[in-house]
Amino acid sequence: MLLAGLVGLVLGSVVLEIVNAGIALIWETVPSTWDTTPIWYVVGVLLIGAVLVYVVRTRIGDTGHAPLAGIAVSPLTPREYLGAILAILASLFGGIVLGPEVALVATGSVIGTLFAKWFGFGDAKDQKKVVGFGALGAILALFAVPLITGGMSMDGAPQAIEVDQLGWAIVVAVIATVAIALARLVASLLARAAGPTPHLGILVGSALVIAASAIVTHYATGEEVLFIVTSGEELITELPTLTSIATVVAILVFKSIAYAASLGSGFRGGPFFPAMFIGAAAGLLIALVLPSGPSIQAAIVVGVVASVIATAPMKWPIALAVGAAIGLIMGTWTLVPAALIGAAVARAIPRWGDRIAAADQHP
Repeated sequence: MLLAGLVGLVLGSVVLEIVNAGIALIWETVPSTWDTTPIWYVVGVLLIGAVLVYVVRTRIGDTGHAPLAGIAVSPLTPREYLGAILAILASLFGGIVLGPEVALVATGSVIGTLFAKWFGFGDAKDQKKVVGFGALGAILALFAVPLITGGMSMDGAPQAIEVDQLGWAIVVAVIATVAIALARLVASLLARAAGPTPHLGILVGSALVIAASAIVTHYATGEEVLFIVTSGEELITELPTLTSIATVVAILVFKSIAYAASLGSGFRGGPFFPAMFIGAAAGLLIALVLPSGPSIQAAIVVGVVASVIATAPMKWPIALAVGAAIGLIMGTWTLVPAALIGAAVARAIPRWGDRIAAADQHP
């Protein structure tokens, strides 16, 4: 189990570097050769990604799970892994608004599956444990480097708990949670229309919606299309540089639209990192609207907490623990009370999209 986790961490880090390098090349390096990213380039890359996902899922293998389902750990053979990882890479490189976390889980799962086979684990429970440790090791690659370097922390956190200003955390959490809940609701309806098998028309149509969202935001605000396409978690620390309320509103709205289209149309990737970006944008919005209210850093942390809780079903103790942990990682102990409020609000708001998904699974 430990060996599977260690190898999963190493190979997960490699896969993460490949994903980040590919996204940077396609969406940063190449566009930097122009004064502004051409419309044809944004549309073209997204359409290529949609077609590739359809080809992979129909011709090579359809073993991945829908991002609406969150993160699922299950045994994967090398052949099954090939279909899953190619669909994920086609989605992420194509600018689809999903995260790399599922790519790492799939990598760790295939490592765990191979280790369980090589070491002769015949019992299903033992196999599941080895696969789980492989996946856990791989997913830790997402946090190992940022935790060591401090890349996940937000500068400028308050030095003391501002009890008289904790009420704003409720507002941030409500906006972030409702944005995620609405996106998941739309995605669930889209997934119902698409069905369990790949639908080329819906994949292409969703790619065009994402492209339109990025282009409209770019020309309306002057900000890069990267604020809309891809998961965007690496831009969370850059959000405080935005000072225009109209720009933040545009990014929040169109990122949510692109996220919904990505979640429900048949692409492959993780749902958490784009949700974190949306939550961070909601926090920034409240900080700009209420200049005498929360600090920008504190508001962003609360938005991230609420969006994570809104994305995955969690029991109350787990939700509060996750909120406290994110508050500590991204800020300091002074942000934990506000983060706990954000977690509680997000946990209390119904997950409308999940009800549709449950009804589809159990009609």
